[in-house]
Amino acid sequence: MAKMLTEKLSLTCDRLLSHRQLACCYSYFSIPRHGKEVLVYSTKDGKQKPLVLTGHHGDISALTFGKRSSPVILCSASADYVIVWDIELCQKRTQEGKVAAGTVIGTLLGEVVHLSFCFSDARVAACTGATACILSLKRPETIRTLTGHLGPVTSAEFCPWNNDILVTTSEDRTFRVWDLKTEAVFFQSFVLSASPLLTAFFLEEHRHLITGSTDGQVWCFSLSDDHKCHLVTKMDLEKMEKRHQMHQESVSHQAGCVGKSSADKVETSKPVLKMALCRPLSDINGDQENDNSWFCIGSSDGLYVVDLATSELVTALYFKDYPKLSIAMAGSWTISPGCDNSMLMLVSSLFTPCVVMLEVRLCDLRRPLACGEGFSVFPSSPPLPNSPLNTELKRKEPSHPKKKGKVSLFVFLWWTIRITDKVYDWDLATCNCSPGATY
Repeated sequence: MAKMLTEKLSLTCDRLLSHRQLACCYSYFSIPRHGKEVLVYSTKDGKQKPLVLTGHHGDISALTFGKRSSPVILCSASADYVIVWDIELCQKRTQEGKVAAGTVIGTLLGEVVHLSFCFSDARVAACTGATACILSLKRPETIRTLTGHLGPVTSAEFCPWNNDILVTTSEDRTFRVWDLKTEAVFFQSFVLSASPLLTAFFLEEHRHLITGSTDGQVWCFSLSDDHKCHLVTKMDLEKMEKRHQMHQESVSHQAGCVGKSSADKVETSKPVLKMALCRPLSDINGDQENDNSWFCIGSSDGLYVVDLATSELVTALYFKDYPKLSIAMAGSWTISPGCDNSMLMLVSSLFTPCVVMLEVRLCDLRRPLACGEGFSVFPSSPPLPNSPLNTELKRKEPSHPKKKGKVSLFVFLWWTIRITDKVYDWDLATCNCSPGATY
């Protein structure tokens, strides 16, 4: 089996972080320590000491990095404060022996479960209770307060092609598309599932909005210019997995490989914890063009790669197939594009106080697996006349069932020829001739 999932770093935490939003970008990742401190690690140098940021009085519940590559901005949230940090500036102050300080942009919002920057890094969406608050990095006040969901808001994402559009998902099993200029609702979905919606993300190239639930359901909607959402496709992660396994078993059987029987596998729930487009950092900067129809889903048992063009599973990377990993079940995912045609994943363990940094090489995802994805080769010349392959090309004559019984049928055919004044009768079956009547 190809080694497509690599563990770059494993950290043991002082408490369980299974349901906390952690932060990761191409150069840094961040986790809380002792509840109130923020640790910022380098993704490039695992031996470098982490940057320690202090300022919260309550337990940190959510972390996220900004969308821009420079300057690198981190936002942390607790029940008392929402603080933004300039990482390079904080590192410089620490090296000078000074205390690294951040900027408070929100106070007393309550427990924040999700944070998200807009694509210009000028605003932050903070989800607390059934409300989504829009905060500004320029002044410490709440710009917009979006209310209307009947349950706690689980995520909020800014639209990449219009920063004045925000989508929120909720435990009330619906999502809403908001106009940030007026706080009005452009679109409110119907109840999509029996389970809460957890996450959402945008596909800018196709103007699509994708959302997922705790029971493994995924919906793809088109977001038109009138800001109305139209369902494009619905996918079930468990059903896609079963179809993929059947295809893998069929290919393995044809190739003569012995695969694992799906009957012995234990079925587990597959919540859609996080979704992201499968693309490296170079693709975001426009250096190269990749297939943008693939996106990945982080679930409790591993990473799933889905082709949106076909609504089928491309591959599944299960934790159990990598026994050297420090994690067996995931509680939260943070996915970020990486360098050198790779993607970085910061994953927290569901049952143990552990966080791991995983790397996936996108070139390995597109490489066929041994006894897995097959390939076809077209012959350069037709097969030889005595080749066994020609047996399938012979036309099969229809076989008629034999009639039963002892009934014989004799057909007598007669041909009458008249020569001059005599008539000769010919039996065509026996070729015998007998004189006929005389005229």
